[in-house]
Amino acid sequence: MTKKRIFWESFIIVIIIIAIIELFIEDLSRIYQWNVTIRGALLIVGFLLDLIFTIEFIVRSIISRKEKGWTYYFLYEKGWIDFLSSIPLILFNSGPIMVGMFWPGKLLAFSSLGILNILKITKILRIARILRMMRILKLLKSEEKMQLKKKFDYITNTSRVIAISILTITIILMITPFFPKVFYNMDNSVQLRKKEYVNILKDWYFSARRGDIERINFLKKRLKEDKNVLYLYYSGKSAINNLNSNLSPSKVIPTTFFYTDYKVLNYLNFKLWYSIKDIIIENSQINILLETIIVSLVIAFLLFYMPYVKKINEDSSTR
Repeated sequence: MTKKRIFWESFIIVIIIIAIIELFIEDLSRIYQWNVTIRGALLIVGFLLDLIFTIEFIVRSIISRKEKGWTYYFLYEKGWIDFLSSIPLILFNSGPIMVGMFWPGKLLAFSSLGILNILKITKILRIARILRMMRILKLLKSEEKMQLKKKFDYITNTSRVIAISILTITIILMITPFFPKVFYNMDNSVQLRKKEYVNILKDWYFSARRGDIERINFLKKRLKEDKNVLYLYYSGKSAINNLNSNLSPSKVIPTTFFYTDYKVLNYLNFKLWYSIKDIIIENSQINILLETIIVSLVIAFLLFYMPYVKKINEDSSTR
């Protein structure tokens, strides 16, 4: 292995470790509701890391054509892991997130064209970042490790078991959005909350047409006591204000809520701002639990694996 290749592999391992740490910190920032500036900076870092992995996959693909061929790289050198943890993420996750942060109007335009219907499915590709842990196992295949592989077949089997475990957890996470009644799914919870508010606003609207003041007061009280309701306009006038501020909600909410933590519902003569912080927090708690399981598996493997690598390196240096 050339010095350039060794340097590049070491650099990628460092970037993978940074990416895993960033993934944990990003979830922690949601759980503990860090301020908007810090959370925005973390998402930018996530985008830059996805960009690095995307460039690396493209470079590896080009180089592989001159060596053993792209098919060999993709299938036998597990290039598919490099692919899943790079290009789909930047196209369907961190890329749209950057658009949402800096050009929210364009994200809404994409939505009107139906493009974000695809994103409802591909949001699960964020889970593909976990596959980067498998890349550490993949990158350990230097010449010395290949000697180790020949001498200790059971280590190879251990590596396969851990890789399969990680892949199994990842696949389960990817299919959960398709079975919301069986698995917890954040998007399903968000849709249920929206449906609840749509039904209340519809009831309010038709109650107003009937002149049922008692029913309107009941619905208004219900929304007022709802901790997730932030602000409500009705026919262009303020109907509910839970912001403790007389400023426009479009000015107050973005400074106190990260843009993913609230929704705006335009329905009939209403405009409702509501929070989904609790759903985001619950989803992040589940993410951290699963990420911890995967990281623990890989660390356990490395602790078991490294003494043998050290032994082979010592044997090689004494020859």
